[in-house]
Formats: sequence, structure tokens, C-alpha cells
Amino acid sequence: MSEIRRLEKEINQLQSQLRQQNTEAARVRQNLIDENRRALQSYRADMKRAIRDRDKDTKAEFERLLSQYQRNLDSDVERRLAKMDANYGKLLDEVKKSETLLLEKNRELEQAITTIRNDLSQKNKGDIQEANQYLFTATGTFRSIEAKPHEKFAPKRLQIFLNTIKDGQQLVKSGLFEAAAAVAISANAGLERLGYTIDDKIEEWDRQYDLFVIKLDYQQEKIKQEVADWATHIGKSEEVCLIELNFWSRGEFLEIDQVVKQYREIAKTISESGKEAYLKTPDSTSTDELKRYISEIDKLDERLSNMSPLCKQRYSAACERADWGEAIIDFFTTEINLIWYENLTGYKNCEVQDSEDFKDYIKMRFGDLTITEDTREWLRLVFENASKEQISVYILPMEGHGIVTNHIVLHIDYIGPEQKQYSRAIYQHLCEAIQYSDEFSGSINYTADVNELKFSENKVYVEAGKDLAKRHVTTERG
Repeated sequence: MSEIRRLEKEINQLQSQLRQQNTEAARVRQNLIDENRRALQSYRADMKRAIRDRDKDTKAEFERLLSQYQRNLDSDVERRLAKMDANYGKLLDEVKKSETLLLEKNRELEQAITTIRNDLSQKNKGDIQEANQYLFTATGTFRSIEAKPHEKFAPKRLQIFLNTIKDGQQLVKSGLFEAAAAVAISANAGLERLGYTIDDKIEEWDRQYDLFVIKLDYQQEKIKQEVADWATHIGKSEEVCLIELNFWSRGEFLEIDQVVKQYREIAKTISESGKEAYLKTPDSTSTDELKRYISEIDKLDERLSNMSPLCKQRYSAACERADWGEAIIDFFTTEINLIWYENLTGYKNCEVQDSEDFKDYIKMRFGDLTITEDTREWLRLVFENASKEQISVYILPMEGHGIVTNHIVLHIDYIGPEQKQYSRAIYQHLCEAIQYSDEFSGSINYTADVNELKFSENKVYVEAGKDLAKRHVTTERG
């Protein structure tokens, strides 16, 4: 038993030393994190104001600190600290040595236990009270670990130690008191290590949850401000703007908002349950899941940042198409006496008419779900001249690098050979109708050959070409 007591003393000393070393390393890491977090919290108080007032400097500094805080929580923080601080690097080396030595001593203890258990001559030797005291101590340590969220961070591990304690109790009944004491000592040492491991994992989860909530709050404020900005931009209520935003973002805004709402429900559940109780529930969010949520919020933030100006661009371009359409119709019918075909004029039909963003917008705007024309798409105008030749004008929205510009394609369906002088005249009238100038960001193109459009590398031109070809076939059949 003297050998067991020696190993017990050495293991306890090593565990205490290792815990102290780990605590010191954690303190250095935590100082770095806390310093960053205090700076972050001071800017967090101004976050809403910065978003509302478009204070780019404060917003940029908050995002810089938030990014730095996130990096400080990453797994490579120890490596970075070791490079910056020689003492910290030395401390990490000592931790590794202590861990190796502790593992070696635990192996020695296990070998000693096996030897005692197999030596039946040791039966009824030792002190039954001492054995029971060691088992009592191990049971107390077991109960303290049982109160922690052990299944979350160390699943099935606690049951192993419970079986070991029961084994020790059986050894007492069998009269193997020294073996029982040795088993209890081993179990208690293992339980203490397990408790430290669980505490460390709880701290890691807590830090990631804190980052998750900060990023979630920031994203939610951005979404709220986006709706408020849109209301200012188009001069309508925020309720209407939710539908408008989702329409002009082609459903992307609702996708972003729904994911944020899902994460808010998770945060609400954790807040209402309390972290300790929540972590004991079987389906509670893991640390890795929190990291995945944080990564997803970062992606949502990027999507929202790209979507915001693009929605305004799409809306402005659509307004421009409508204005140009009215100007062209007015000019062509009054100035050059063309006949306007109202029944052939309109926007491209929505390809996905059952999409929620389109249906909600049409219902809100017109109250008529039979409408299929999509104002986000190209606008077609059709006229006829005195020679019964159709003149088609397509106003096409082009998107690229976050910019939306309107381009115009003109086509005349001549009954006979093309009259180039007439084509140039109509082209000039078109420029005059929309007051074309050098500041015009798009383009106006005349095309005599529909196939040039159909086989273009530009998807929008291809769609216009296909529509022209289909109408030409329909006209011939008629």
C-alpha cells in the first residue's frame, strides 16, 4: 500500500501543478481576450447609432475589434502568443511535460492496482475504513462532476468512473481492501481530470456563445436599418418595405432575415433556460455548432452588404425603364405617328410565378395574383409603321459588379429588304425620345438579325432574341 500512497501523492502533486500551469496559461490568453472585449463593448454601445447615422469610422472600428476578438478565440491563439511571449512558450512546454509525466504515473498506478488485485494473499489485508474513505471521496468527486454538463462535453465518460467505483465497493465486500483503496484513488484522480476538462470546455463554449450573440445582435441591427433605409429611399412604410426589399433582392432578403430569426430563437432559448440548465439538455447547441453559426452569420453579413446597394440599383433601373417606356410611347405615337401595340407591350413574364417574393409583391402592389409581368425584367415596346412593319424596342437591365444599367435594343421587322436609312432615322428618334447624351451609362443598339441576339454571350440579349423570334413565328402563323 505504501507504493499506492506514493503514487497517489505524486499524481495529486502533478495534477495540482498541471492545473496551476493551465490556469496561468489561460490567464494570459484571457487577458488578451478581455482587453479586446472591453474595447469592443465600448464600441458596441455606439453600434446602433453608428449604423443609423452611417458613421463609417465607428462602424469600421467596431468590425475591426470584433474580427480581432474572433481571432483571439481561435485555436491558433496559443501559437501566436508563444511567438510573442517567450515566457508563455516556456509555460506551454512545461504543461506538455507535466501531462506526459502524469500519464506515466497513472500507468504505474494501474499496473500496481492489477498486481494487488491478482495477489489473493492480500485478502483481508489493509484497513477497511481507509478503503471506504477513499471510495467515499471518489463518490463525492463523482457527484460534483455529475452536476456538470458532462454528457455534452464528455459523453459516456462518467459512467466508466461509476463502474470503477462500484468495482471498488465490490472489492471491499471481497476483502481486498488495499485493491479497493487503490481503485478509489485511481477513480478519484481520473474524475478530477475529467472535471477540469469539462470546465475548460464550458469556458470555450461560453466564449463562442458570447461572440455568437454579439455578431447576431450586430446583424439584426443591420437588417433593421436596411428596412428603415429602404423606407426612406422609396417613401413607404416599413411593413411595405419588407415586401419591396424581398422582391428587389429576388428573395434573398427574406432568406437572410429568416436565418437570423432562427438564430435569435436559439439565443432566446439559451437565455430563458440559463446556460447551465441548457447545456444539460440532449439537443443543446455544441461549441462546433456555435462556430458554424458564427461563420454563417459572417456569410449573411457579406450577402446583406452586397444585396443592399444592388436592390436600390434594381429599383432605380426599373423606374428608369418605366419612364423611358412612357417617353418612347409618347414620342413614337405623337411625333412620328407610329401605331403602338399595347397588347404586345409589357415586361417579361415571371419565370417562377409561385415564388413568394413575386406573389407577395404583386398582391401588395396590385391585389391581383393573375398578373405575371415582372418589372424587374426587360420591358418590351411594339409599334407599327405605315408599311405594316413592326418596330420592337427592348429595354434590358444588365447587372455586373453590383451595378445595374439599362440597355436598349431596337429591331425592325422589315417586310422586304432592310431600309438602312429608315433604321438610322428610327434609331435617332429613339435617342431623342429618351434624351440620350454622353452621360448615358447604358447603350442603344440596332440589330437587323435576330440571331445575333439569340446566340449572344449575354443572357439578357439571348432572352430578348428568343422573344423576338417567337413573336415573329406567331405573327407569320397569324
